[in-house]
Amino acid sequence: MSVLRSLIPALCFFSLFSCQSTAKKTVEPQPSNLEVPAFSGDSAWQYVKEQTLFGPRVPNTAAHKACREYLVNTLTTFGAAVTTQTASLTAFDGTTLQATNIIGSFLPDKTSRILLCAHWDSRPWADYDPDPANHKKPVMGANDGASGVGVLLEIARVLG
Repeated sequence: MSVLRSLIPALCFFSLFSCQSTAKKTVEPQPSNLEVPAFSGDSAWQYVKEQTLFGPRVPNTAAHKACREYLVNTLTTFGAAVTTQTASLTAFDGTTLQATNIIGSFLPDKTSRILLCAHWDSRPWADYDPDPANHKKPVMGANDGASGVGVLLEIARVLG
């Protein structure tokens, strides 16, 4: 596990979704013509691609800042109430890292909630790459970072 990853648990991304309380569950009739949007793997994949187009999303980089804006704008477009929480964190080497949690809430007035989250940053070093020449290069983070966020954005699109 990357030291950076363990030092930045606050780079969690996303979502508080409401759900109904199981204590007083009532089933309301649903119109027969109600269409429930389907989760689209292709759409989730596109959200992954959009994040990777920024490049490695390492804190304190232009790519990290641009991706933050993309995520906030996308969640807002889906109708989420978006809150950001910023923090300055100190890495193992003394570097100050600018971190942001991005929280997209749907039906924020509900008291019974579900929390879904993923980190949206990427690793600053490819220290696990089989090729030692890549160990000091940043990681694009399609699978580690962007994929979880892509799924969450697609869930947000469906909920919105």
